Amino acid sequence: MQRLRFAIIGIGNIAPIHATAIKNTSNAELVAVVTRNAERGRAFVDQYGGKWFADYHDVLARDDVDVIAICAPHHLHAPMTIDAARAGKHVLVEKPMALSTAACDAMIIACEHAAVTLSVIFQMRFDPLAQKLKSMIDAGKLGRLIWNSTTALWYRTDEYYQSGPWRGQWATEGGGVLINQGIHVIDLMLYLTGMPTSITAQTRTLHHQIEVEDGALAILEYPENRLGLIQATVAAYPGYPERLEIAGTNGSVIYHRGQARLEWHLNNPPEDGEEQAEISSGASAPMDINAAGHTTQFRDFAAAIRERRRPLVDGREGRKSITVIEAIYRSARENRRIDL
Repeated sequence: MQRLRFAIIGIGNIAPIHATAIKNTSNAELVAVVTRNAERGRAFVDQYGGKWFADYHDVLARDDVDVIAICAPHHLHAPMTIDAARAGKHVLVEKPMALSTAACDAMIIACEHAAVTLSVIFQMRFDPLAQKLKSMIDAGKLGRLIWNSTTALWYRTDEYYQSGPWRGQWATEGGGVLINQGIHVIDLMLYLTGMPTSITAQTRTLHHQIEVEDGALAILEYPENRLGLIQATVAAYPGYPERLEIAGTNGSVIYHRGQARLEWHLNNPPEDGEEQAEISSGASAPMDINAAGHTTQFRDFAAAIRERRRPLVDGREGRKSITVIEAIYRSARENRRIDL
């Protein structure tokens, strides 16, 4: 079986999770790490393996690298992905996929043209309880969906935004709570319930001294007389577990995602159920998560390359959350409903 050799670009908060996921994936190996900080780079490879490089272009030129895992700041995701594709490397890029749908499209086209596999990290899709909920919805157990909502009342400190010059800036982060934290539950809701047809939203900078929003509300409209709601903030001290609520004509489900608990109540035939799994939530701090979801996604990505199939979260799936977030920002800016 082909051994996939990974390089990680950027060693911020999420890079150790990527390194752990690579270690936990069969026939995968971390061979290179890219960061401009030599001291941090050497410390990282001492702990996780591989070789340190200061310039990612040097890694792209190597024949012993098959996959690029991009953990760099948001504004670098698109150019690094396109460069990697042109170098013939498969790409696994952290969320958000890019800062705009136009940039997402350029990434998709570059990877398709180069015949390389592209995947976007949305590890919540791989939670066992999320998969169970997906199967319930797809099997029609809830009936016709009439309502879906998601709530992420999280908290980030001022020190969090000061920890990197790119944070809290439109040009480099691309937005605030929506594109960085809330995007996780937005993607999960889209995966479970589909895309809305229109969005009406408001965003605010409620508490932090940043350019971008730290709070947002969005009303979603769907075909077949369905409504949805997104609530997201990082100004709710101390941070509360994220959740999704989905109601249909035959019952409802609450996915207490931040508590790793799924409860459902069906009408015909009557059924009440609950399941619990291992908790992994970044509600109060970004690294209060484990590597389980990433590991499952890395394994799916590796299998997709070997089997020449699409990964569960390919570029077109990764693009969907950016489409919705762009519409939320536009609705808030123009104070009107946006049709998708």
